[in-house]
Amino acid sequence: MSAGTTRGRSVVIVGTGVAGITAAESLRSNGFDGTITVFGKEPQLPYRRTALSKNLVDGDLTDAKITLRPPGYWPDRGIEIVTSTRVADVDTSSRRVCLADSSQVDYDALVLATGGRARRLPGTTSSPLALRTRHDAAELRHAIQDGPVIVLGGGLIGLEIAAAVASTGDGSRVTVIERETSLLSRVVPATVGEAVATLHRERGVQILTGVVPTTITAESVTLADGRTLTGTVISAIGMEPDLELPRSAGIPVDAAGIVVDDSLRTRVPGVYAAGDVAARPHPLTGAPMRAEQWLTATEHGRLVAMTIAADLGLDTGISTAVPRVPLAWTMQYTTNIQIVGWPTSGDRVEVDLDDSCSVVRAFAGSRLVGAVCLGRGGSGRALRAEIESSLQPVGARG
Repeated sequence: MSAGTTRGRSVVIVGTGVAGITAAESLRSNGFDGTITVFGKEPQLPYRRTALSKNLVDGDLTDAKITLRPPGYWPDRGIEIVTSTRVADVDTSSRRVCLADSSQVDYDALVLATGGRARRLPGTTSSPLALRTRHDAAELRHAIQDGPVIVLGGGLIGLEIAAAVASTGDGSRVTVIERETSLLSRVVPATVGEAVATLHRERGVQILTGVVPTTITAESVTLADGRTLTGTVISAIGMEPDLELPRSAGIPVDAAGIVVDDSLRTRVPGVYAAGDVAARPHPLTGAPMRAEQWLTATEHGRLVAMTIAADLGLDTGISTAVPRVPLAWTMQYTTNIQIVGWPTSGDRVEVDLDDSCSVVRAFAGSRLVGAVCLGRGGSGRALRAEIESSLQPVGARG
C-alpha cells in the first residue's frame, strides 16, 4: 500500500452503538477509502440510546426521532451496517471474524465496540425489567403506564427513569431503592446526592437509601427490615461490559473491560476497542478504567478512527488527541446536571451557590479533579478543560 491510501483495506466494527458508528463515520470522512462493515445484534439502525431513559414515558422514541442517521446515509458513504447479526468468534492470527451463521469476514483492523448489558440481580426469583435497548424501552413503557413503580438503583439511569415516570404528574407512585447511603454515590459527593434526592422528593418520589433488598421479583421487593413493596420492579443497578467475544478470542481483558492503551489499541495487533467496553488508562492512576458516557463513547469513536488510520499508513493530518477527562450529563426534571472528571476522588469539596444553581468542585490537595454542575449547563466544558490542563502527559506518571 502506498502512503496515504487505504484502498483494498478492510475495517470491521462490532457494535452499532455511538462509539462504533462514530468510528465508521470518522474513518470515511478523514480519507479512509477501504471497506467499512459494522455488525450489530439489534434489528434497528443505529440510534440514540440516551433517549431511552430520558424520554421513556411520553417522549418520542420512533425511528424518525431517535435514529442517528436516515437509512440512505450509510450506503451513500459506503458504510455497510449489518443488523440482527452476532459476531461469534475472532481469529486474530488470520484477522478474520466468524459470524453466528458461520460466514466469515476478513479485516485489516477490528474495532470491538460491543458495549454492555444490564447488570443482573443476584438471587431474584423472577427477572425484573431493565433498560438497555429499544426493545426494553417498549416493554417498560407498557409496564409502567399504571400502578406503583419500584426502581432498584439510585444511579443516573435509575433516577432518569424515576424522573420520567414522576414527570407525568404522579411522583407518589415511584419508589427508588438504593443500597448506599446517598444517591449517585459512585460518581458524585454525598452533598450532590442529597440535592438530587430533594429534587425527587419535592415531586412525591419516595427515596429509600441505605436499605438492602432481600427478596426481589418482577412485582415486589422485600427489604431487610421486613417491609414489602409491590409494583412494577425495574432493575437499574448499572451495566457490565460485554466481554464474551474478546475473552473467547484471547484478547486481554480485566475486571474493568478490554485493556487498551491511551490510543485504544488492545494488546493484539490489528484489534482495537472503544466505548463502554474499553478500559483506557486512568489519567490519575494509570489503572484500566471504563467510562460509560455518551460523550466519551463519541470521542472514543473519533480517536480509534484516527489511530487505525495512522496504523494503516493514512496521513489524515489530524491529531489523535481527545480529552481524557470524562463528562456526563443528566436531566432530573428541569435541572441539568453535569458530572466532570472524578468528583469522588478528591479529599475535599467546595460548593459555589447561586440561587438555585450550584457548582461542587472536588480537590485532591490543591488540584481540581472533579466537579458537578447543577443548573449550570455552560460550566461543564470549562471545568473539563481546567482539569484536563492539569493532567500529566501520557507516560509521565511517576
